[in-house]
Amino acid sequence: MSATLFEVPAVEQVAKVAVDVPLAHLDRLFDYRIPGKLLEDARPGVRVTVPFAGQVVDGWLVSVGAPETGGKLADLRSVISPEPILTTRLFDLIRAVADHYAGTWWDVARLAIPPRHSRIEKQEQRTWPVPGPGGMPEILPGFPGGPELLTALAEGGAPRAFWQVPCVAGPPGDLTGGVLEAVSASLASGRGALVLFPTIRGMEAGAARLERLLGQGCVARLSWELSRGLRYENYLACSRGRARVVVGTQSAVFAPLPDPGLIVVVDDGNEGHCFERFPRPHVRSVAMIRAVQDGCALLLASHARSCEAQGLIERQWLRELALPSREMRRIGPALRSVPETQQSNPGGTRLRLPRQAFEHLRIRLASGPVLVSVARAGHSPGLRCARCRARATCPRCGGPLLRPSRDQLLCRLCGHTPVRFECTRCHATGLRAPIAGSERTAEELGRAFPGVRVINSSAERIRSGIPEEPAIVVATPGGEPGVPGGYAGALILDVELALSRADLRVGEETLRRWCQVACLVRPAVDGGGLLIVGPPEEPAVQALLRADPGGFAARELADRAAAGLPPAVKAVQVGGDPDAVAAFLDNDPFTGAEVLGPTLTRENPDPEAMSLLRCPLEEGRELVRAVKHAAAIRSARKEGGRLFLQVDPMTLT
Repeated sequence: MSATLFEVPAVEQVAKVAVDVPLAHLDRLFDYRIPGKLLEDARPGVRVTVPFAGQVVDGWLVSVGAPETGGKLADLRSVISPEPILTTRLFDLIRAVADHYAGTWWDVARLAIPPRHSRIEKQEQRTWPVPGPGGMPEILPGFPGGPELLTALAEGGAPRAFWQVPCVAGPPGDLTGGVLEAVSASLASGRGALVLFPTIRGMEAGAARLERLLGQGCVARLSWELSRGLRYENYLACSRGRARVVVGTQSAVFAPLPDPGLIVVVDDGNEGHCFERFPRPHVRSVAMIRAVQDGCALLLASHARSCEAQGLIERQWLRELALPSREMRRIGPALRSVPETQQSNPGGTRLRLPRQAFEHLRIRLASGPVLVSVARAGHSPGLRCARCRARATCPRCGGPLLRPSRDQLLCRLCGHTPVRFECTRCHATGLRAPIAGSERTAEELGRAFPGVRVINSSAERIRSGIPEEPAIVVATPGGEPGVPGGYAGALILDVELALSRADLRVGEETLRRWCQVACLVRPAVDGGGLLIVGPPEEPAVQALLRADPGGFAARELADRAAAGLPPAVKAVQVGGDPDAVAAFLDNDPFTGAEVLGPTLTRENPDPEAMSLLRCPLEEGRELVRAVKHAAAIRSARKEGGRLFLQVDPMTLT
């Protein structure tokens, strides 16, 4: 008998494709037959088009294998590009992030992989220089655990740490300098490094310093703000293994470095690290998932401290690199606070500054520029009638009026610019501004300090840097320009306004912004000082004065644990049309989770409801699976209405 009778017939290999379908119940791979004309180009990781539900849609060829069923399969329509962009690591990372945030694979893939640029893909890529040695470290070795971190990175280890950076200009508060030392140690082990900034401004500054240290042209920049061609060129350099150092924002956390040794997240509490599109993943969480999957090191570096980072430290998932608070105060600027009272300066001008603040500005201006931090941009963001104190409203639509400049009124709602104001209640024409914006503050300080240059760095007029000479710089959070050698002093205003926002993270976010101001000021030994004008009994003010963001984060986390609020618990926010929210909650029993609501958060004209699902952190995976299950039922049943989901919400609205 012939042996061929016992041979198992070969099974036809098919393409496993992730199809661009926005339905949660179809979040899986589909099998397609590979026609003979595409056998050469149909490799794992390439972009393809496939027929689906009577249409031709985009897809990613994930792998090639045996079919799951014995039915007739549709053929791949085309291979868009033979470039194998989607590596196995990248697919697994996108899958893990989608599962963590109750989204679909394609929801995350749109955020992770830039659009194709055919011309860039076909042209010859430039040569990427090999990064040079970074020199001897001077900053991180001065922190407890810093030498061990650098040694582990240089030896190919995967340490995980949070670096509490002191709030002072120059070493040891040079956050970017410490990050460069960690990157150099990772490169010494033969591995790559990925540094993530919350803003394009920070990314450009960090990339420039890296190139000065490691060599011009060896750093790949990745950000949505870059041109499409440049972004895709840098992405290809990562995918092809040519770029070893990547600096970017948000989506750069998915950069396909072949052998990452270190991921750095700068200022992880900054809201710029949260994607705006569903499922709104946070860069910190994606970096944590990737560090585990790739077996690489993770470093969070910040002048402040988020509650999430504090939770990771308390659970011993991250090691803390921090100096004692007493040492932080010693090396930082002199810190003081005074209550907020209005007084007149010696020239008789009415100021919203107490006498101590005026003296602080006068003394510090003698040795250099002084930074004045205000909460709002514009001239007068909030206006009221000078006689009856009624809110100033637009004569056309009734919306709130504001004063973007001294001689202009503007409706925030419809954009109307009325020539004059007349109160609808008492018909008076005078206006008062209980809130002073950056422009009005600059005008007042200019009159109070004649002959001193006053610079407004806010809104569309953010300055990148100013010279080291006496000047008053009025800036809103995030708009503070840098100064070589640091500011001689800083003044923080609008404390009560900043802390009055209805936000779960108002204290944490306000302290983070103040720390960003303090880190630009010279140390006390060089004459640097910071004065905060506001109630000194506020916990955030006390944390700044004590130079203790870690203690503040620990107390904030404990308060949230007592109240059952994230990040002390696993939480999922469900919002949208009231009927849609109610129907979604009926799609799964959500066993083990507490369901709060739904609560009507807005009535007319478009009613909106919100519900919060929460459970202990150790049961978080089961809760997210239940949410994905309910979402799949919703899409399969074609349930209508607006609905949004947010796992680990940054704010509760």
